[in-house]
Amino acid sequence: MRQSGRVGPAWGGTVSRVIRTCCLFLVAALAVATAAVGLTNASAASASPSFVQQVSGRGHAGSLTVTPGSAVTAGDRMVVEVGVWNSSHVTASSVTDSAGNSYTELTHFTASDGTELSVWTAPITAGGGTRPTITAKAGSTADIGVAALEYAGLSAAAGSAVLDVQAHATGTTGAAATVSSGAPPATTGSGELAIGFYADSGFGDTLTPGSGYTGRVTVAPTPDMELLVEDQIVAQGATPAATAGTGPSTRWLMAALVLKHA
Repeated sequence: MRQSGRVGPAWGGTVSRVIRTCCLFLVAALAVATAAVGLTNASAASASPSFVQQVSGRGHAGSLTVTPGSAVTAGDRMVVEVGVWNSSHVTASSVTDSAGNSYTELTHFTASDGTELSVWTAPITAGGGTRPTITAKAGSTADIGVAALEYAGLSAAAGSAVLDVQAHATGTTGAAATVSSGAPPATTGSGELAIGFYADSGFGDTLTPGSGYTGRVTVAPTPDMELLVEDQIVAQGATPAATAGTGPSTRWLMAALVLKHA
């Protein structure tokens, strides 16, 4: 007997159940995909640069060594400010660490009294899980100050490729004042880290971080080398001048460096 082309009630019910099952599967798959996108976005947000730890010191010598209080993490980045002064206008010659990480000098400049501020950085590719000693060396015996900071979430690019933009300035205060690095060019990426660096050759000043910045290191008041480091996350197109409060009759140096995120 020839079979009818019509679908019977039982077969029709089976088809409906299959369609409903497929639809439920597609809805569930879409929900999982949406959740995955949310997790990806959350992971990206959590990858913003963040401060981990700092160590600082000062002395009168040809070199100065500091050691982090906790083990460093591979993939993070060290950022080191060095301030030096002597009557011969000495400069910093190198920054190294005992793990063998490679430090690049991102900037250096001098004030009218010969004080030099320099900034060095290295991605942590060696010594993760240890506390490597960090050594800043000057060209000769000098008043020397060092501030070393570990950050997570910064670019691991070698050399100076981590640097986006920068600015610096020097001057002499009359009365106590807020001093500025001046505005750098506009940043080229979002979520980058602006770091402000201040130094003077020891005027017994009380130093304060600038508006919008979080203070990370303060070496002051001292009679030889004073340092301050501050940071903030900035948006694309920002021109984040670094500022700091300092005392009267002070020959000061101030820099703002913006580093790219990971």
